[in-house]
Amino acid sequence: MKKIIAVLTQKGALSIGIQGNTTVNLFELEDENVKGVECITLESTGNNYFSLLMAIKKVSLVYADTINSDLKKILNEIGIKTKCKEDIPNDRFISQFIFG
Repeated sequence: MKKIIAVLTQKGALSIGIQGNTTVNLFELEDENVKGVECITLESTGNNYFSLLMAIKKVSLVYADTINSDLKKILNEIGIKTKCKEDIPNDRFISQFIFG
């Protein structure tokens, strides 16, 4: 099954919210194998811009250190799950990366 996962980073660590220096790392997965990677620098830090970008890119899951509750709600309403720092200690996908 094909899916797109977004990992938000800043300076090599999971991103604290959406900020000007946040990089969106998109991973295309097929049967749990990475088939493609795309890195996006955000043009805006607004919730509507970010949620629209995630919808256009067909992202199913967003990883970040933290995400504000308004953005989390918008993403959830359009069918995009979120996982923050407290949700990911034993996560198989994100554990492949080392974040400080």
